[in-house]
Amino acid sequence: MNYWFTTVIIWNISSYVVTYLTISSKEELQFLIHRAWEIEKKFESLSAWKTFLSMGSSNRLTVLTLAKESHVHKLNLEKLITILGLEAPTNEIPEITFDFVGLLPSEMLLRIIEYDDMARELYNQILVNINSKVFSAFYSGKKIEFVNKTLKQMVEDETKHICMVKKITGLIERIQ
Repeated sequence: MNYWFTTVIIWNISSYVVTYLTISSKEELQFLIHRAWEIEKKFESLSAWKTFLSMGSSNRLTVLTLAKESHVHKLNLEKLITILGLEAPTNEIPEITFDFVGLLPSEMLLRIIEYDDMARELYNQILVNINSKVFSAFYSGKKIEFVNKTLKQMVEDETKHICMVKKITGLIERIQ
């Protein structure tokens, strides 16, 4: 069995708990990439489409951009899985139902970017914490370069999504 010795920190957004995870094998890297794929496919993309359908004409272009780029990220992750010789994702996490009834359009957008933030943090931590010496023992320079370039681009995209939505939503206060 091939071992990698590096540490990845994953932030749990809902409870603000930091969990330490050591990537010690190719299988553990596969697990993290699969989770990222699940976030893109089942959470970001579905929540964006649900928002697109639920929202009036205002900000639909923003939501369409988020959905399109989430789909591109899912495809990029599938390329990474193929290039790295990892197993295909198996849909382990069930799809969730997004209920936006009674939410303002800006609240819907803020729900979407929660998943963008999770994905960004996961991509960033994988990128930052992979031990390049160990990684290079398994993969050629071109594969490593492609992985780094892809993850960096997805971190930038997710950051752009968060900024785009925050610019639109500003500070939201619901008076009940």
